[in-house]
Amino acid sequence: MLSARAVLSGALLLSALVFQAAEAQSAPSSNQPPASDVSTLHVTSQLVFLDVTVLDAKGHPVVSGLTQNDFTITQDKKPQKIFSFEAPDAHIITADSSASKAPVTIFVLDRLNSTFEQLAYIRYCMDKYLANQPLELDAPAEVMVLGNESLEMVQGYTRNKQELLSAVDHLPSVIPYKDTRSFFAERFVQSIDGLRQIALENSGVPGRKNIVWIGHGGPSLYTSLLDDITADKVTTYIHQTANMLVNSRMSLFLIYPGLEVANPLGRPTSVISAELPIGDDDPFSGDVNFGVFVNETGGQLFYNRNDLDQLIRTSIELGSHYYTLTYQPPENIANGKFLRVRVTMRNPALHVLTKAGYFAPDKGQPSDPRFDALYHIAEAAQADVPFSSLGLTVQKVVRHRDTNSAEITVAVNTKDIGWKPRNDGKSTVDIGFAAASLSARHDILASKTEALTLINASQDSDHLEKVQGHLTMALRIPRRTRSVRLVVGSLVGGRIGSVDVDRKTIDAASDVPTPEPKLIMQPAKAPPPR
Repeated sequence: MLSARAVLSGALLLSALVFQAAEAQSAPSSNQPPASDVSTLHVTSQLVFLDVTVLDAKGHPVVSGLTQNDFTITQDKKPQKIFSFEAPDAHIITADSSASKAPVTIFVLDRLNSTFEQLAYIRYCMDKYLANQPLELDAPAEVMVLGNESLEMVQGYTRNKQELLSAVDHLPSVIPYKDTRSFFAERFVQSIDGLRQIALENSGVPGRKNIVWIGHGGPSLYTSLLDDITADKVTTYIHQTANMLVNSRMSLFLIYPGLEVANPLGRPTSVISAELPIGDDDPFSGDVNFGVFVNETGGQLFYNRNDLDQLIRTSIELGSHYYTLTYQPPENIANGKFLRVRVTMRNPALHVLTKAGYFAPDKGQPSDPRFDALYHIAEAAQADVPFSSLGLTVQKVVRHRDTNSAEITVAVNTKDIGWKPRNDGKSTVDIGFAAASLSARHDILASKTEALTLINASQDSDHLEKVQGHLTMALRIPRRTRSVRLVVGSLVGGRIGSVDVDRKTIDAASDVPTPEPKLIMQPAKAPPPR
């Protein structure tokens, strides 16, 4: 049976893709998308948005000839009055229109759940797709990479094809070593947290967002194998994740990399789940996998095909030609239950792709203060004002021009960070570490967020007041970068510190090739005594 610690080793942290223990070194203290209002992370009963892709019998999007009267909405089998209606042409960028209603695309290259060969094929197909696009894309897109330790935005939203190609072409070589059973729990948590971080990053971006996830997605988890307490925690965590995606108007399109016709284990559970219709009850009860998230968010899963570039085009087409309907639920439900939403067409020959429902707020579910802390840390990375509750100084900058990236090391004065004693005589503190490459207008061009645990061998308060933590962040530096902001914050207590590095400092730094990836060999364990 899986333990709660194994499955939830980062589940309560918003963007904690993995906990990394870093020994804080003792040293004397040294003196040295357009932003928008934060939206609630709970589905509100005031207005429910439904982005509906209508398909004909051949699976092609229907983009004209339909009116509001052709649609029927029900919630838990009760008819709902359509409050507003938008046709697909309202979401097209023209010379005279704003881009705010156009759908955006988030490309996720899944290094975490792929083999080295699969990752190379994913990059090749992504390159092939982008090479066939016009110099200016029809709508903005960004590129993210889910790696061994974190989710990284390597190129923020842009319509410039060359910027997207450059981001893909300059990805550093990394050995994806976690695609084994021994890393099951970590991959599950990191993959779901990747979805959460994408939803958070896009919570203030208007309109529909399409996640085109190229890779296997996280592994499947059967909650029946867990003890009751752990299963309840996982269920709450998954329900929150589903609501974050739904509230951000996100659809998940999952593209498996390449043919698996000779797979001796049969079709993956995610593939089977994506083909099953969602009933009236919680779709995540019993089994949690990316196929269920695909169904829940109104996306699609593609499996056992080797034309990934065409599947990318298909995903974007399905996510770009849609009707937007809204309705106002008649009741303010707060029981945490799944509310099943259905959209049916007057013409039975047509069918739809749209979200399957959402989970009502649960007033009995307490919020996690660390969730809010990481939210504020991510926000601080884009803010104009400095943060000084924690002292941060830049210690070293190294440029890697071969991958358009830089490594920046900062020293953190941990005097007020909130050390907590452990039973083994050591002290520990959980922190968030975020960085963002910013344009002259403070648009995020690349970003990365990590959750770390600092550990010190002492519990002496006088000693801990003099401790400095030394943290290094590797981040892409796109062409339009004018500065990089680094932010460190304690997850309990909310203290935040920031430091900014201008482009001149980065360009003047010593340039060294990006280190080649290496697997660290662990020493063989001594045999147990007889």
